[in-house]
Amino acid sequence: MRQTITKSDKNLKILNKLIANGFYTGYIGPEKFELMPKRFPNNHRLIGIINENGNYDVKFDFKSPMNIAGKILIGLGILTIIVSLINGIWILPIALTILGLIVFADFKLKKRKEINRLTDKILEFHKSEYE
Repeated sequence: MRQTITKSDKNLKILNKLIANGFYTGYIGPEKFELMPKRFPNNHRLIGIINENGNYDVKFDFKSPMNIAGKILIGLGILTIIVSLINGIWILPIALTILGLIVFADFKLKKRKEINRLTDKILEFHKSEYE
């Protein structure tokens, strides 16, 4: 299920407050926002893109150098697995597959954690307005 944020003036002000209060860095535009956490390690970002319903679809991604390096490593890993299987070496493909699954699971956990952190901060600001 995709996480969405309703595009409203109130939510845009809250996203700006998140940047102003130092929780995130980034920008907010009319069609898209991009937020990067202000803590270590800071190698990922949250991207919100307007969908057909007028809401932001929130996506999780690594920042540019890390994203490119990840794609190169995936390609090299697949190439290594294919060459190893052709040569009859089974241990290397098994090890690389297990390592890839661990990295993939870690990415999914980070994604869920960071999107939950963003929505929790948005809900905190919504609650603080009504108190």
